[in-house]
Parts: sequence; C-alpha cells; structure tokens
Amino acid sequence: MAVAPLNKFLTIAVPVAPGEQTIYKAPVGTSAIVLYAQVANVGINTFPTVTFTHRRTSVATRTAGNIRNNRIIKDGEIPPNDSLVLIDGRLVLERTALVSDSIVITGTQVGITTISDVKYDHTTGLTTVTTSVAHGLSVNDQITMAGIAFTCPSTAGITSSIFPAPQVSFTIENIVGVNTFETNTGVVKTLPHTFTPSLHKFIRASKDAISVTSGSANGTKITPARGTTYDGVTGILSVTAAAAHGLSNSDNIQFTNNSLVFKCSQDNYFAEKTYPRSTDPAANGNNKAVTVVGINTFTVNVGVTTTGGLVGPLQMEFICSILENSTT
Repeated sequence: MAVAPLNKFLTIAVPVAPGEQTIYKAPVGTSAIVLYAQVANVGINTFPTVTFTHRRTSVATRTAGNIRNNRIIKDGEIPPNDSLVLIDGRLVLERTALVSDSIVITGTQVGITTISDVKYDHTTGLTTVTTSVAHGLSVNDQITMAGIAFTCPSTAGITSSIFPAPQVSFTIENIVGVNTFETNTGVVKTLPHTFTPSLHKFIRASKDAISVTSGSANGTKITPARGTTYDGVTGILSVTAAAAHGLSNSDNIQFTNNSLVFKCSQDNYFAEKTYPRSTDPAANGNNKAVTVVGINTFTVNVGVTTTGGLVGPLQMEFICSILENSTT
C-alpha cells in the first residue's frame, strides 16, 4: 500500500548578518517550495542592499562541488521603514542524488567593522569584542556578527570553528572603549574558545606568480597550485608548486602583487581576495627566504593576519515561508 507523502510548513525569520549566509538547505528525502520571502529594513536612515540567490550544488560523482548560482534579486535596495519582496509565488528546491539546493542571502550595509580580538567566557557566555577601528556602537544596540574563528578542545564534538551562528542578533551590554564592547553570545557546551585570525582557503594563483631571486634556481618562475595553504597565526605560506621548483633552503623568492587568490572565513568564504596586497610584507618585490619541504613544496613566512570576523548594527531582517514535501 502506498504511503502519502508528508508535508510540513516552515517559517524562517533571521537577521541578515555581514557577508554571505545560507538561510535554508532542503533536507535529505525532501523537496521544498519557498512560497514567500522578504527582507525588511529595521535600521534608521539606512539604505542597505541585498542579493538573494538560489544555489544549486552538484553532489554527483563526476561533478561534485560544482555550483550554479541563480540570483533572484541582485543588490536590491531597501529604503528606511520598508521591505523588499524576494519571492511571492514559488521557488522549488531539490535534494536528490545529483543536486543539493539552498537559498543564500548576501547583505551590504554601512557600519560594518572588522574584528581584531574576541575574549569569550565559556561559563557565562559574556563576549568581549575588540574592533580594528572605532565601532560607533552604544549600549542596547542590536548587532550581528559573522566569521569569527575559534579553536576549541579537539574532543569537543563541535563541527564548526566559525562562530556565532549568523542567524542570531545580539545586544550590546557594555561599552568598554571606542574599540571594545561586551555582549552575551550564549554558552556553547561550557567549553573554552580561543580567538584565531581569519582562516584562508587557497583558490588559485596567476601563472609565474613567484620569481626565484637567488641560488641555483635564480630566474625560475613558480606557479602555486592546489595544496597551497596559509596559516594566519604563524604567517607561514606552504606552497605546492605546479612543477619541481629547484629551490634550496634560504633561497629568496619574490611575489607578484595580487597574484594569489584566497577566500577567508571573515565573510563566510564569500568574496575572492588577492594577495599580497601592496601593504603586505611580501609585496612590492620584497625578498623572502624559503624552507624546502619537497621537490615541489616549500614554506615561506609572508606575515601574520591579525583580524578575523565582522560586526555591524542590525539593519535587515529576513523572513520566508517554506513548504517541505517528503519524497521518501
């Protein structure tokens, strides 16, 4: 006897945090229909913009990880005390053996500040945040935060090192100084958390991004390839070259400005960023000594990262209605 599929209505209401945030992903064994979605401007005299995306990620064996973004609304501006309707009808989301659909929102607003340090009291949830420039916030202000990286005990059972969840807003409890405030972000398993600068993921590099300037390989050009990593705490760039590099320990290399492309945890790995920037220690033809690891791998200190995470005043709130249909 056939069993009728189960249907379930959901309402999702969350603040729009800095950077990109995934609002909803269709669960395994369901298809879903977004019936209605809107973003409201809850700020004062602000004109934020929002991009709303239907993202389809391939989970098929040969194309796993390939992403297709269908932008329903791009950079839609929301006037003060107004809202922007994103969906009023139906948007079908699938979760099959081949694809996994999600809806993603990206907000742009004024007042976003970079975080340079976070002290978290794991017994009370009190969180002391220091920003790289004056934050301009006041007691009782509502804020959103995103992309703050922590290290936790290895046996904690926590599946993500990026906090807090972007679907939550917080209230300023105390202003410590022009660059520091306190808020309560809640207790996470009563475990200690240690702030770490932004985590980076290597995307690609320009051809011949690195030039060897000393030693027997002097004049050789090197192209970093997949497997290249960067540790912002130590400043160590571990380079996997596309071919044998011919380097010896203490040989010098130079980087072409903006030739390495990374994404970082600060904005939830949303925007591509190029390095070294003109203000970075490894930029502008500065020589950097290498340590050889293997025939096509070496390490070099390119300077540490001191910031990680974003904070800003709450300016937008997202709400949507979804119908889930069981397919099993």
